[in-house]
Amino acid sequence: MRSLTPLGVQVSSLEQFGSSSKAGNIAINPEDGTVYVTVERSSEDGGIEIDILQISSDRSDPDVIASFTSPVLAPFPKPAHLGETLDLHYLPDDRSLVILLAGGDIATLALEGEDGGVAPVEVVGSVDSGIKAAAWAPDDEQIVMVTGEDNLVCMTRHFDVIHEEPLRSDDFGEDKFINVGWGSKQTQFHGSLGKAAAKQPINTSQSLSHPTDSGLPSITFRGDASYFAISSLDPYSSSTDEARRQIRIYSRDPNTGFVPKLSATSESLPGLEGNLSWRPAGNLISTLVRYGYSGGGEGREGKWDVAMFERNGLRHGGFELREDKQTWKDGRVRGMQWNSDSEVLAIWIERNDQDVVQLWSMKNYHYYLKQELFSHDLKSSRFRGFKWHPEEPLSIYLYGENFVQARTFVWDTYTARLPMPQDTASVAVVDGQKLLITPFRTQNTPPPMSSYHLDLPSVPVHVSLSDTTDSLALLFSDGLVQVWDLNTRLPDPKFGSRLRGGGKVAEPKLRYTSSLEAEGQRLVKQLAIGPNGKVAVLSWVEKDGSAGCKVNVVDEKEETEVEDLEGDVERMLWTGEGELLVLTAEGQLSSVASDHPTDITLGPHPTALSYSPSSDLIFALSPNSKLHLAALSPSSPISTPIASNVTSYTLTPDFLIYTTTSSTSHYAPLPALKRLAHGDDLLPHEMVWDERRVERGSLIVTACESSMSLVLQMPRGNLETVYPRALVLAVVKQDVLSGNYRNAFLQCRKHRLDLNVLYDLDPSQFMKNLKDFVEQVPEVDYLNLFVSSLSPADSARVLYGDHSKDPSSSSSKPVDKVNSLCDSLRSILEDRGVEQYVETILTTHVCKQPADYESGLKVLLTLQADHPEIVEDAIKYIIFLSDVNRLYDVALGMYNFQLVLMIAQYSQKDPKEYLPFLRELRALDKFDQRFRIDDHLSRRESALRNLKQCGPDRFEEASSYLSRYELYDEAFSLYADEPEHLQVIHDLYGDYLYDRRDFTDAAISYILAKKDDKALKAYEKAHAWRELFTLAKRLRVSEDETAQICERVTDHLSSRGRHLEASQVFIEHAQDVDSAVDVLCRGTEFSEAYRLTSLHDRIDLIESMIHPGLEEAHEALMETFEEMEGQLDKEVNRLKELRKIRENDPESFYIVDTEPAIEGVDVATNATTAVTGFTRYTVAPTTVFSQTTKMTGQTAKSKKSRKRATGRKGTVDEYEYLVASIGRLVVRVDDKSNDAIALLRHLRLATSDHIELSRSLQSTIIAFREKLTQSIELAWEGREDILKEVVESGGAGLEEGLDKSLALVRPVVGGWKGLGILVGK
Repeated sequence: MRSLTPLGVQVSSLEQFGSSSKAGNIAINPEDGTVYVTVERSSEDGGIEIDILQISSDRSDPDVIASFTSPVLAPFPKPAHLGETLDLHYLPDDRSLVILLAGGDIATLALEGEDGGVAPVEVVGSVDSGIKAAAWAPDDEQIVMVTGEDNLVCMTRHFDVIHEEPLRSDDFGEDKFINVGWGSKQTQFHGSLGKAAAKQPINTSQSLSHPTDSGLPSITFRGDASYFAISSLDPYSSSTDEARRQIRIYSRDPNTGFVPKLSATSESLPGLEGNLSWRPAGNLISTLVRYGYSGGGEGREGKWDVAMFERNGLRHGGFELREDKQTWKDGRVRGMQWNSDSEVLAIWIERNDQDVVQLWSMKNYHYYLKQELFSHDLKSSRFRGFKWHPEEPLSIYLYGENFVQARTFVWDTYTARLPMPQDTASVAVVDGQKLLITPFRTQNTPPPMSSYHLDLPSVPVHVSLSDTTDSLALLFSDGLVQVWDLNTRLPDPKFGSRLRGGGKVAEPKLRYTSSLEAEGQRLVKQLAIGPNGKVAVLSWVEKDGSAGCKVNVVDEKEETEVEDLEGDVERMLWTGEGELLVLTAEGQLSSVASDHPTDITLGPHPTALSYSPSSDLIFALSPNSKLHLAALSPSSPISTPIASNVTSYTLTPDFLIYTTTSSTSHYAPLPALKRLAHGDDLLPHEMVWDERRVERGSLIVTACESSMSLVLQMPRGNLETVYPRALVLAVVKQDVLSGNYRNAFLQCRKHRLDLNVLYDLDPSQFMKNLKDFVEQVPEVDYLNLFVSSLSPADSARVLYGDHSKDPSSSSSKPVDKVNSLCDSLRSILEDRGVEQYVETILTTHVCKQPADYESGLKVLLTLQADHPEIVEDAIKYIIFLSDVNRLYDVALGMYNFQLVLMIAQYSQKDPKEYLPFLRELRALDKFDQRFRIDDHLSRRESALRNLKQCGPDRFEEASSYLSRYELYDEAFSLYADEPEHLQVIHDLYGDYLYDRRDFTDAAISYILAKKDDKALKAYEKAHAWRELFTLAKRLRVSEDETAQICERVTDHLSSRGRHLEASQVFIEHAQDVDSAVDVLCRGTEFSEAYRLTSLHDRIDLIESMIHPGLEEAHEALMETFEEMEGQLDKEVNRLKELRKIRENDPESFYIVDTEPAIEGVDVATNATTAVTGFTRYTVAPTTVFSQTTKMTGQTAKSKKSRKRATGRKGTVDEYEYLVASIGRLVVRVDDKSNDAIALLRHLRLATSDHIELSRSLQSTIIAFREKLTQSIELAWEGREDILKEVVESGGAGLEEGLDKSLALVRPVVGGWKGLGILVGK
């Protein structure tokens, strides 16, 4: 769907070199676009004089850089249009030119000689018989030529001959076909013709060359240089002049030094001509076939075909040239060549009056004629050759006797961007003298077909579709301008498409034609149709020796405005106010004759330029695929890049749509882009645009906002129409906010959008216009769909983001959206008629949250009384809408057996499932019946209420029921006025709490139920000894039983460390002083023990109990400090060993991996991983067996954390673990030292033996604390250097725990003196 738009024109004249000088050949420097031209003229001695010119890309005047003379002319006949310069080739690596002359001379020209300038031309060799054809390999490593003796010669780039052989051979080649007879005529089926058809002779008419055949061979290479083909004129025998064309394909095997070998020979094809071009992509070889002459192709007189051949020499499709019979008879095809990306085939045709170069492209196996290129000078209308740019695929160079044209094109899609609702999305495609038009809003016609076409007088140069009216303008090479009104038939807003009943898609009508006045030499480039009907035509004009660009503005009144432009103008466009803007090759956008000058920099040579009237923005796509944005009013001097890797884009009134090389389409809102162009800061969510994946390589054709569609063309040429969510949401939002609910609903339904958006975009407006919504969407099915789609979520925020609406509008949104909307809609529908909207009314009940099945079933009861004829359908509908089992249970819970039967019958339930149960229920009393129903439906509270209604004689059953289902809250409420029954319930509740181990509350419930024994047991289980003995005293429990209780209570208290409370129980409730003192001594509560002995006058207990208790406490503390000292010694010794390891083997200490990792091998498993031994330093060491078994079932994360915690033996991890372990001893030592203070006081006041114990304990603690201080000094010595070396070594030491190690604070052992001098020395 794309066409070629002329972009740049540069013409260089060679007339200053004399009328006898003619251009011979050209070469292009792909780096800077410099063109080198050979100019030939005859010398006085019969030879040829050649000047080599250089034409820079920035100016058109050529400079002579070298000249040389050759005394030899071509020794064979050649066409008049061919000069003596057979080939001129530029070698980028050597910065040199290679000139091949038909006479046989081979010359080189170094563009950078030893002195830095151009060196003289050097003739490096000569072919005595001359050179008929030559071609360089695409990699510039080899040159293939055909000599005048018809020999095939292959040379290196340094002109060393590597192979030579005769051109013609009877051998087919290495890839000769194997024929097993399956394809022969004798084995084929001939239908009604019978077997006689198989015996008829095969047409063996001789293939003869056309009289206009030059007889010269042609050479062409495949793009990868692995094959080349030669077309030669082969005589049938030496005794006759009859000859035919043959194509031979040669392979170049790098394993044999690129010596060519014959691979295949083309099939015999009558009418085959000599032009040849191999498509760089490698799949086809293009040549010509002429029909309708003796020895040529049969029939089709006056026809030419561009035939395609495969590498095996077999024909594979082609297309027909669209030339008249006179050109076929007297004209010639002088040359053809594919461009570098294999997209465009250029064919040079010699007509009777002038030469033309046609540009063809192929999509969907159809070849389109896109452009016809003519000479700019009517006096010199013949070409002498052309060449494509080696790297820029759409740059072509044409040269004649006295000029060189440089033409640049871009791919462009001619599409109409009309505003809604007049947008037709029409796309025009140039195909020769036909303009194919398809309005994609009404039809999607796959190419190469179209909805309709316009017949044109010639191939148009450019096409422009209006952005304001349904019209287009065409520009032709002779300066003719046509303006057409298309009159596209659009769909009716109410009744849809007008084409369903037949009729024309459009009725195009020519509005007017206009011709530009002939002045000097002119090449028209583009035109643009403006909003006021004016048409601006951009031309390259040369007059009176000066060349430049000019704009002619024409209208229907034939008035012409002419403006001369500065610089090389490549693009132009109209603004919405009728102002004309032009874009220069340097990327400068400026206005033409405007009161408000515009000057914006967009970047050089943009491949696409667009204007958005709705946002007043300019968009430009640079050659490096960056999309630029600029604001027109107020104009921004420099454009802003908004996307990269862009392959195509288009505009709608609301969106910029573009595709990228990542096969993604993006939809950027124009309001956000406008703010961005003005320099405003956008919120983060405003820069997040919708995306959609597209097929790889697909390009945008057009977008139609009215139909919410985007048309894409795939690489192979077929079309695909998608409906992007962004376009659909924009139209839906517009319809909802304008109150056009029906169209919004239908679009949401069609494109599967959440119907909640109809409400969520503006809740208050929708609720206000709910009646209008029902009037616009009266269909019951549509209303049912809407109600069933309701959800409490805000779909507007999901679909449109946080900027979907004004945040203040959300305050009007009810909290219970679904239920309020269902209630309001149901009220409106009931007023319009329950019988008409019964299904929707039922839907509003069922779709509430939670579903109100009971209200829906009440509607059925009402229908049964008022409209029995529709109740059956209503029941079936609610069954369809709901879970039938749930609906059956709700009906049963309404205690309406008639309704239950209706639901059961229409739901196709098996009668055996429900009839026996219903019969059983009918036989019961009212409340007993309801109890059974509620119990069946698991409605326990209601069942208990109905069971109470059955009478007092059913209380036993009720108590069992409430106990089974734990209905105590409901039971306390029901039996609050029945004390006798309430006691039973309290007893049951106490058992319930007792089983749940809530013993304290259970005891209270037992007391209320007057179950004191149970309460006593519950208090004991709750260990509430004060309440327990209070209740026991009130119940006058016996002394023996009280003693037993005391024993159990004190055992529990002492086991929990509550020794003071245990002694209190012994004293107050058992009067047992001995046991009280004993339990206090076991808890080291010596002060309280002394108090009790004094209070109860039991001094004897001091010697028998307190003093031994002091000795036991002293022994326990001494053992603790000895154990800590042993641990400290082990850790300090190990630290010393680690310091030696650090000095002797630092790589092992810092875990530096010196061996390369074995990729793909993992040998570390639970079975083979060694267990660390660091825990032997802890208080409670574990065995190796327990450590290994604990790893079972652990996750990788827990293993990693365990590994970090324990470290690895002999490494910095172990060192850091030991340092932290010594630090943890400080906390433990301080705790035990504080415990020792109270013990020392009691030991000092005891006997002399106990005084010695206090001295030993105090000295032991002081000595250990001093030792611990020294150990900490040793452990932290040099620690900062070790941590620094961990980082510098790059090892795996400390892993993720380095930050924790750096943050570790050095512990300090505080001062402690015990009782000081009170214990003596």
